[in-house]
Amino acid sequence: MYPVPDEILRAEALFASHLQASDPTTPEMIDRTVATLLRDDGPCECAARMAYEFGEHPDTAVRRMRWARRTIRRFEPSGSG
Repeated sequence: MYPVPDEILRAEALFASHLQASDPTTPEMIDRTVATLLRDDGPCECAARMAYEFGEHPDTAVRRMRWARRTIRRFEPSGSG
């Protein structure tokens, strides 16, 4: 099994979060939300939620994942600079 890049794990966690594309967000809010989900639920649970949404609502899940990936790319983790 190959390791999953941090950007993908973070995007999956953001996808699984309560945050919405219409919410005003800050880098700190994104970092805190993603870190909490990955710590409390783990990457497998985030991926499972994402897969469920793609199965149940593929039309909206695609838009949400695009938002999550763009957001993660725009807001790098505060500890990586």
